[in-house]
Amino acid sequence: MDQASELRKRMAHRSGPRGVSLKTAAVTSGKGGVGKSNVAVNVALALQQEHNNTLILDTDVGFANVNVLLGSGAGRTLLDLAQPGVLASDVVQTGPLGISWISGGTALPDWIQLSRDQVKVCFDKLMDLESTLDWVIVDTGAGLSESSLHLLESVDQILLVTTPEPTALADAYAMIKVLVRRSPSARIRIVVNRCRTFSEGIQTFQRLVEVSKTFLSFEPGVMGYILEDPAVGRAVFRQTPFLLSAPDSRAAQCVRQIARRLMGGEEVAPAESPPSRRGWREFIWKLQHALGRG
Repeated sequence: MDQASELRKRMAHRSGPRGVSLKTAAVTSGKGGVGKSNVAVNVALALQQEHNNTLILDTDVGFANVNVLLGSGAGRTLLDLAQPGVLASDVVQTGPLGISWISGGTALPDWIQLSRDQVKVCFDKLMDLESTLDWVIVDTGAGLSESSLHLLESVDQILLVTTPEPTALADAYAMIKVLVRRSPSARIRIVVNRCRTFSEGIQTFQRLVEVSKTFLSFEPGVMGYILEDPAVGRAVFRQTPFLLSAPDSRAAQCVRQIARRLMGGEEVAPAESPPSRRGWREFIWKLQHALGRG
């Protein structure tokens, strides 16, 4: 059975409206090179392992690499939805554990050349996925581009990935500063990647909290820490997610804990209220505007 047929089968077996219960989280970073896409892919797989139908949406148009981490060819992309007769189920690819993903593509000029009406067609078709999913994990472009910022404002939660390196911390703070000024209620959670020990991860997070509270009167939450692990590099080289190639590794255990926290199975901060549910339709509408063609 091909991927499109499999997705249609899943759609046929899901009943009832799910647009409001569907949850969205964006994985982003203040700079490249901190492992953002790797975190997105492995957290999504951890959610899938917990029996959540999960879609990875790679919106880093022009630099999409989720397919590389999953060891798959690019296949069809969001761009293909502009073609007559191409359905949302045709561009969804199926990866390990049955996880779904859509590539943003690597041909940025092709996307820019689409007309406004063609872009609207693309996102109208994405509405058809509403009844099939529990979680959408969005892998955004790194940095402070306007499209990424609009996209981050459209999701339920933001996972901001950083490392203990001073430059990564500075860029993470810059991201928090811009997001909070644009959306004071933004739900930002920190993932400290590549920390040598949990103590280093906690200290890194605390430094971000201290400077954010001092200069922004804002306190980000913590989503978790991912320990430095040679299994991660080996997995990237083999194009296999480390959650699958090294399930007992330190990094894999950390990612599973992050997924449980994301699902609400572990408290991140007892006083916090749960994230609002924006719904699939609002997310798609904002995604269309985030890419500047709404």
